[in-house]
Amino acid sequence: MSEKTTLVVTAVPNPAEMPAVQEYLKGVLPLLQGAGGKLVKRLKVNKPIHGNPSGMVLVMDFDSAEAITKMFESDDYAALVPVRDRGFSEMNIQLTQEM
Repeated sequence: MSEKTTLVVTAVPNPAEMPAVQEYLKGVLPLLQGAGGKLVKRLKVNKPIHGNPSGMVLVMDFDSAEAITKMFESDDYAALVPVRDRGFSEMNIQLTQEM
């Protein structure tokens, strides 16, 4: 039986490429939801206390790591990678589980 997995994404949008940011978000959210993702929070970082500041945070729950991994390995997601890379100067995509 697979354990529930939480996807945590931190990202720094490229201010010179905001159309690409919007295109990526418009394309990736349906893929995440199609993989069974349930939105927990979408956040804007107001004040970093320590570490590299990110501009955006996304937290979604999935029934399993396999479901989300399969989505990130899909051709549909691969088509978004060039848009992602234009729109964001940094993006960290992490699968997490409760400790």
